[in-house]
Amino acid sequence: MSHVRLLSTDFDGTLIAMGSRGRCPPDFAAAIEVHSRDGGLWAINTGRSLDHAVEGLKLFDAPVTPDFLLTNERDIYRPTADGRWVAHGDWNSVSRRRHEELFEQALEMFAFVERLAQESGHVTILYEAKVPAGLVTTSEDEMEVVACRIQEEAAHLPDFSFQRNSIYLRFCHRDYHKGSALGELCRLEGIPAHEVLAAGDHFNDFSMLDGSYAKMTACPANAIEPIKELVRRTQGYIAQKCWANGVAEAIAFYGNNARSETLQLGSGGQVALMRPA
Repeated sequence: MSHVRLLSTDFDGTLIAMGSRGRCPPDFAAAIEVHSRDGGLWAINTGRSLDHAVEGLKLFDAPVTPDFLLTNERDIYRPTADGRWVAHGDWNSVSRRRHEELFEQALEMFAFVERLAQESGHVTILYEAKVPAGLVTTSEDEMEVVACRIQEEAAHLPDFSFQRNSIYLRFCHRDYHKGSALGELCRLEGIPAHEVLAAGDHFNDFSMLDGSYAKMTACPANAIEPIKELVRRTQGYIAQKCWANGVAEAIAFYGNNARSETLQLGSGGQVALMRPA
């Protein structure tokens, strides 16, 4: 067990309830203050845009400002001394170019999505610069149907993918997701995966919870069952509490285990760590 140098948390559904104007609860406030005081870094890894993420963080009102914002499930930002958020490295510009190239090749795919929306009546397409950027459905059951149909249609375009969270879906290049953005952040900061704790709750968090980019994984009690199963497979921590209080549990769990390991190893003993199933 390693010291948690970097905490990567989703926002909606993980720190706050989906669609809520959630505030930072005392348990998480205390946990993130201790994490920061001990030299740990915090990254919000979200599907929100940069402006939307900043707006949400103001409402959340945590006692610690995140060290990084990973937005749109792919972009990486760091704060400047005057409080602005700027691109960290050239990842964002390369990502933008590769997405533009892919979407130019995906005109037939987008035409299919537009027909799907017209046929369904339960799908609203979201546009950016007149190009479909994603969609929203009226229910999660409808999203399940739509996601399966898009996945089948995209079989001929292997780089075309999407990120899905509840009733929202964003089109993307398959190489860009929360996991790869987290991996690039760790490369830039020189942080190995075994010193990263990632916490998420929904489908778009799969890539940062599969053990490739964070060896410590967790989810709150309100996470969907496929996420809980993934966390079990990666021998992670499933909290008993929901949202930010559940993340606070996970921080305490890994922190306590790290301290226990240090003490036991220092006395020459062996360590057997047990994680809840």
